[in-house]
Amino acid sequence: MTVPSPLRRVGGSPRRSAGPALARTGLLAPGIVLLVLFAFLPLVALVITGFVNDRSQLTTENFTHVFSSGTYLRLLGRTLLLSFAVTVVAIALGWPAAWALARHVKPARRTMILGLVIIPYITSQLLLIYGFLTLIQAGGPISYVLTQLHLTGPQDSILYTPWANFLMLVYESMPTAVLVLYSAAESVSPSVLEAARTLGARPRYVFTHVIWPLSAPMVVVNFTLTFVQTVGAFAEPAVLGGPDGQMLGNTISTQISSGANDGFAVALSLVLLVTSLLVVGVVTALVSWTKRAQSGGPTNRPTAPPRPRTRARTPELTVARES
Repeated sequence: MTVPSPLRRVGGSPRRSAGPALARTGLLAPGIVLLVLFAFLPLVALVITGFVNDRSQLTTENFTHVFSSGTYLRLLGRTLLLSFAVTVVAIALGWPAAWALARHVKPARRTMILGLVIIPYITSQLLLIYGFLTLIQAGGPISYVLTQLHLTGPQDSILYTPWANFLMLVYESMPTAVLVLYSAAESVSPSVLEAARTLGARPRYVFTHVIWPLSAPMVVVNFTLTFVQTVGAFAEPAVLGGPDGQMLGNTISTQISSGANDGFAVALSLVLLVTSLLVVGVVTALVSWTKRAQSGGPTNRPTAPPRPRTRARTPELTVARES
């Protein structure tokens, strides 16, 4: 009798067709090539350039100059703090709008509203900046309304102040926040919310223990996209920020435009990149910890009670039972 082929290879590994593996490799190859060419190799070139001085010698003097200067460290701190504040405010303002759009707007109108939200993406960045400048300048529409309400004078304006830069960056970050958080709001099943309310959960408990754990991954994505986009801003501070609203991106842009010391500009860029990744990593870890804590994860999971030990039967009891 012929033994079937699966039984012949007991203890051996069955042959796997190479077709699916080759297909997956072929599908991934274009993306891997693009990542290597336009992400990995430029990053390697930047790292090498940052450690090369004007005499083409390997040195750390560019980074020593960055960390020994109080001016660049203050610019770095201001850039990180401003970017963090812009990201938090954009998320705080975009979350209610995204939740209302996903839960309280008819599907027929959502497409139109989402189309209006992405208008800044299809508009020139400089056009948005100068349009915002027209709104907040002295004698502009906002200044006129505030003057009529007797809140400010006719020549008062926040133009060329850090507040103008802050509001502009928040305005630019709002579309990203609304779109990403809209996806997070849609991922929360209405049946889960209804079950929580049926069991008597209060709105605050529903948000902290149901909505937040389910939406935390998208919040991290939103934070990463907005923070990285904001931390490298240089056009907004140059046009709206004034002397006190400059960011580290302006210094990097000036160094590269002048061509005096490209290695120092690259060193500034690498320091900004590393510190930005550290901030994103800390926020990601914090959000993950709060997600596990609020969803009953390993941080607050009660330990299982010990199992009771079974008592061994004595010989007398065994003899008695057998008799």
